[in-house]
Amino acid sequence: MFLLLLFFAGFTYLIFNLWNGIRKNPKGPLPLPLIGNIHQIFYNSWRTGGIVSGYQEFKKQYGNVFTLWFGPIPTVYIADYDIAYETHVKRANVFGHRYTVGGMDYIREGRGIVGSNGDFWLEHRRFALTTLRNFGLGRNIMEEKIMDEYRFRIQDFTKTNWKNGGIEVSAATFFDITVGSIINQMLVSERFEQGDKDFEKLKINLAKSLEELSILDSFCPLWLLKSDLMKWRTKTTLAPFDFVLELVENGIKRRMAAIKDGSHVVSEEGDDFVDAFLVKMEKDKKDGIVDSTFTLDTLAIDLYDLWLAGQETTSTTLTWACACLLNHPEVVEKLKRELVQVTGGTRNVSLTDRSQTPYLCATINEVQRMSSILNVNIFRHLQEDTFIDGQPVAAGSVVTTQLAMLHTDEEVYKNHTEFNPERFLENNNLDKKLIPFGIGKRVCPGESLARAELYLILGNLVLEFDLEPVGKTPEIKTPTPFGLMKRPPIYDIRLVPIEH
Repeated sequence: MFLLLLFFAGFTYLIFNLWNGIRKNPKGPLPLPLIGNIHQIFYNSWRTGGIVSGYQEFKKQYGNVFTLWFGPIPTVYIADYDIAYETHVKRANVFGHRYTVGGMDYIREGRGIVGSNGDFWLEHRRFALTTLRNFGLGRNIMEEKIMDEYRFRIQDFTKTNWKNGGIEVSAATFFDITVGSIINQMLVSERFEQGDKDFEKLKINLAKSLEELSILDSFCPLWLLKSDLMKWRTKTTLAPFDFVLELVENGIKRRMAAIKDGSHVVSEEGDDFVDAFLVKMEKDKKDGIVDSTFTLDTLAIDLYDLWLAGQETTSTTLTWACACLLNHPEVVEKLKRELVQVTGGTRNVSLTDRSQTPYLCATINEVQRMSSILNVNIFRHLQEDTFIDGQPVAAGSVVTTQLAMLHTDEEVYKNHTEFNPERFLENNNLDKKLIPFGIGKRVCPGESLARAELYLILGNLVLEFDLEPVGKTPEIKTPTPFGLMKRPPIYDIRLVPIEH
């Protein structure tokens, strides 16, 4: 009898909390105790063929702001740009706290630039932005670094992958090693070489991990993820991130050993991010700052965040870009005409050409809209009661702006499934609602680097080469519609040099 009473008391408590939470949050489908709306999310996603299309069904029924429950956790989704701007920009202090539970905190444990909060986050984000800016982010120096790596990779793959009159290579491999080396040069002054076993292992495991990760990993408690009970899953989904951290830590050890034996000397401002961080550590020590957050351990996490953010997103977007262009030769021809007219075919495309290349800029916008590489965006955690679009939202709720939903909004982007760069030329206001790097205080710190890479690499590839598929033309379709990340198709490409 006592156990029965205990069960009913517990069940009543759950029902009361659930009812109270429903009343204090935006409307959405009726959740069940313990599992919330997980069953409805899975059903909608399965029925429509993906997470994003599944969420669009909820939007049709409940509007631009709706609540879905992951077990006992209410998650509020914003699917409208104007509402996202009002909350994340105009009320940035309310919506700036990162939700760092589960997979998000697996390596970071409250540290880093992506998953931290409070003074730690402000200090480390400010340091990262300042340091990257000092190394040429947004200046001509950055263009030189990107173009040096681009030219090196073209020459390198010409030697190793020349076949049938061009460079035949996996698109993902080409962009991974190019983009990875650009960010790695900035962080630790090291370039990845073809055949690097650590880099190949990293990319294979990371790709598998990003394909397997699901939204449930974002809400599973950290202690459970690290328990023996979950080893069967974390070995596939999260262990590759341990390997990324190990590579980062090994890089730091090499630098410290080089400083110790005198083969590397840290200049006044440092030659790369690691040097700048070490200079900051020494300054804090001299200034007598007690409990400085700038330590070798936090350096490793900052590098981990910067490398993942700077490598995976840009490389993935460029792989999507070539898949789109292979399916639309008419777009490639328009791009070539514009770029030859601007450069005369006698020099590289430069960042200074942006104002004269509206079609290239529109094409990059459309690629970023189509790729929208996160099926589910990173969450924020509300620390106080507030309102979104007139609806109450309770403290403790989790909130995200669903960028993929914004970028596939049929009312904003007509025929959104079509690859159509002209839409950005016909409507000059569209690019303001395109926010692939996020919105508000948490916008990606490497946005200007990524934009420069996309413009320079894609522009010069189209100017210098004919792009041909090796085998079947890849579909503009993701193999991971149910994962957290929208991976591009796997395909090989042939780069055939053009004589202007």
